[in-house]
Amino acid sequence: MRISRALAMAGIASRRKCETHVLNGAVQVNGEVVRDLGRQVDPDSDLIAFRNRPVAFERFVYYLLNKPKGYTTTVSDPYADKVVFDLLPKNLVPQTAHPGPGRIRVFPVGRLDKDSMGLLLLTNDGDLANRLIHPRYEIGKWYEVRLHRAFDLRDGAQLAKGISLSDGPARALEWRKVSQRIVRVKISEGRKREVRRMFAALGYKVLELVRIAFGPLVLVGLDTGEGRFLKASEILALKKALPEA
Repeated sequence: MRISRALAMAGIASRRKCETHVLNGAVQVNGEVVRDLGRQVDPDSDLIAFRNRPVAFERFVYYLLNKPKGYTTTVSDPYADKVVFDLLPKNLVPQTAHPGPGRIRVFPVGRLDKDSMGLLLLTNDGDLANRLIHPRYEIGKWYEVRLHRAFDLRDGAQLAKGISLSDGPARALEWRKVSQRIVRVKISEGRKREVRRMFAALGYKVLELVRIAFGPLVLVGLDTGEGRFLKASEILALKKALPEA
């Protein structure tokens, strides 16, 4: 496989960013600096180093967590009292942690802010993760939104048409009214607090926001704070949801 893809699979960065690292001379293969983006490597037999440190090709894991409210998805926030990594099996650690025996470094796929709940996928498969969140592939995410007042059906049409936000237009691919104050919306982007800002633009206060689906993955059978590893069939479904790289 190409060197940039191997680095992305190891969770170094997105494939495009890995290409930049290669061009900048930050990558070595078997002791030799490689700047050729077409260089083919075999992670099982070649010694690949990034910034003079060997790249660890850990086995891929995919973990689905039902995130509770009040937990942040990053370890870089010094003010965070609770992080989602506190809820994971002990052998799953943040990507920023030092590698060690039995440790598997993972990172969250996409955003889910502190006040939101629901389906959060964590993995060490950088290539798959970056493709899942790339807007080009339009992998849909369903959110269940509880509002402070009854939802006007005319606002559903506006959600589908598009709403102007400070960082550009946003729209719902689909929407469904579940009850007077509960609406489900499907979006393909994942900008910061995007769903909350869409409803705020229409004059609603979001009381509760739960991600209930991400592509073919659906949040069922897990209590808040619980998680599980994906089944082989679910991993295959995720990969089938994406076109070939």
